[in-house]
Amino acid sequence: MRIEHVILIAMWLFGVVAFFLFIPRKDRRKGFLAYLMFQAIIWLCDMPAFKYDMLSAPVREMPKATDLPLTIDYFFYPVLFSIYYVRKKANGRLWSRVTYLFIWISASTLFDLVIERNTELISHEKLPLYGMWIYIGFLFFVSQVCCNWFFKDKDLFQAERWKTNEN
Repeated sequence: MRIEHVILIAMWLFGVVAFFLFIPRKDRRKGFLAYLMFQAIIWLCDMPAFKYDMLSAPVREMPKATDLPLTIDYFFYPVLFSIYYVRKKANGRLWSRVTYLFIWISASTLFDLVIERNTELISHEKLPLYGMWIYIGFLFFVSQVCCNWFFKDKDLFQAERWKTNEN
């Protein structure tokens, strides 16, 4: 088994464990929506990036089906974003929120850089390091805006509203 396949399996294991370990039970619904929102945004952005050879994935899970790296883009990064979204402080000062976002973006970019340099899971053909940082920052920002918009109306998510009247 190649090292790339071991890393993919480790991403799946770490992702599942991290999702359940770092997202509290009461926030799992919010984390799952953030996960799905990030998947949708990254899918829209990755299609042109891979089509025009800005990014490539030499080793993929399903090489005959798609050119996209399924584990990295559609499982691991969305799990990271869902953990970020649930754990962020919504009522904190602007400076602390921006710093927290930059730390997550930088850590994700650093992880992507390590994967790109040491394996054949992903390759940044025409995208420099700062371009990848901007790309991941854009994905985090747009996904966060969409999740904030979705969760804006708190009355939709109150459990009392959905209880039936049993009288």
